[in-house]
Amino acid sequence: MTNDKRPVLVFGATGRQGGSVAKALMKAGWPVRALVRDPVGPASIALRDAGVELVTGSFEDTCKIRAAMKDTHGIFSVLPANLAADEEVRYGISIADLAAEIGITHFVYSSGASVGDRLTGVARFDAKQRIEAHIRKLPIIATIVRPMIFMEMLVRPGFGLDKGRLLSLIRPEHSIQLTAVEDIGKFVAAIFADKTRFGGVTLKIASDRVTGRDLEAAFTEVAGRPISYARFPDDVLAANADLAHMAWSLENGPLAEHVGLTAMREINPEILSFRSWLAASGRKALEEALGASAT
Repeated sequence: MTNDKRPVLVFGATGRQGGSVAKALMKAGWPVRALVRDPVGPASIALRDAGVELVTGSFEDTCKIRAAMKDTHGIFSVLPANLAADEEVRYGISIADLAAEIGITHFVYSSGASVGDRLTGVARFDAKQRIEAHIRKLPIIATIVRPMIFMEMLVRPGFGLDKGRLLSLIRPEHSIQLTAVEDIGKFVAAIFADKTRFGGVTLKIASDRVTGRDLEAAFTEVAGRPISYARFPDDVLAANADLAHMAWSLENGPLAEHVGLTAMREINPEILSFRSWLAASGRKALEEALGASAT
């Protein structure tokens, strides 16, 4: 447990990533403060009941954000996935600039593993690279985390599970590295606990590495029915720039970069395998995607 009792300000705490971070930080002994748009929404009430200090405001409210940052130890910044790329860049840069202005001790930004050394031409991926580049120019101790593809993506409706198959981005014999969202919070808590080690670091985060065949076996076992695996057809990828870029990146780009799971486990000893996640935290979403309860 940390001896520094100043709070960590968590953006996105009513969402999955920010919620995971808030939960892990509180478990590690950090007071948590969260910026929320709707203080009486169910997610906000759950945070308050768990002991999180709520500050009402939006990404446009720089005065509220500046006040929320006051007297904090650090900041976790993550932007909603539904923002337009230009909004994401604007808000991400604004939050980082305010943190530098105030003199925040440790700034942690959640980017994405699709970010590489070059712009991709896909607006939502390039937004994160632009924010990263800006943060690196600021006079602030920052850590950038790049989570690999979320396990949660594989149990969303519309990927064929209701028809007894899983369509995804890799060829059956190829592998993909995945991250459980709940693991992100544990990694971030470890990062805040050791600024000396992680300050100035860009860290890719992964929980497991699996092939398409491994996915087929895991889904079949947990669902209690045969689930086949196949890569998205080429025409589907050609029609969706985001999916096409991710599929390419998994073979030839940043998403193909190997993340050592032994090193990950040293940072987060509670790291989740895909199979264990699917059988526990992911099971409800799996059952919904299947269209009927798994046996």
